[in-house]
Amino acid sequence: MTTIYLKRYYPYLPQNTALEVSGEIAATLSTGGRLGDSYQRRKREHDECSLEAGAGYESQVCRPPLTPEEIMEGRELRAALYAAIAQLPAAQARRVYAHYILGISKADLARAEGVAPSQVCRSIERGLVNLKNLLEKSL
Repeated sequence: MTTIYLKRYYPYLPQNTALEVSGEIAATLSTGGRLGDSYQRRKREHDECSLEAGAGYESQVCRPPLTPEEIMEGRELRAALYAAIAQLPAAQARRVYAHYILGISKADLARAEGVAPSQVCRSIERGLVNLKNLLEKSL
């Protein structure tokens, strides 16, 4: 006979009660506990979450489908953005597009172009200011 403490398996119990069980039951409970711990660890490591995690969580994860108006508005905004980027000077347009649309870091851009990272940063900053002015005029 093996002594187990129920609080370990049922954490909501108000007190820790010792119970004598057979070795087979103790081994089964121990294996189940290890499997549960392993499952929780895998969930944490792979950023899995339950949709029942808390009130309002589903709305942050599950988005309703876009309406036709929202789809058309998105297309128009993207077209206006690309048209404004096309009006920037070549270096600014290339760097803004590569950094914000393609997701290339400023350091990688500087390395690829063979220039100092500060030049790329200033160029992108000026490009964003110019882009803002162009978009304010067109919208």
